[in-house]
Amino acid sequence: MAESTCFTPPLASVREDFGELGRRALETARRGVGGRCAHPHPHLLISPEMVLRRRAGPEGRS
Repeated sequence: MAESTCFTPPLASVREDFGELGRRALETARRGVGGRCAHPHPHLLISPEMVLRRRAGPEGRS
């Protein structure tokens, strides 16, 4: 998130792989149309990545 650089302290954000999300959604749709989907609403797990910018707490404390 480019806007996070405008905040003090910089905000943490979550990076998601939208390309992978789209590929899996398309594959799920193809399987559903072809009648090959075993479950009508499969759960797809796509691991996001936490992007930590800088600590928000006072300096010197953990």
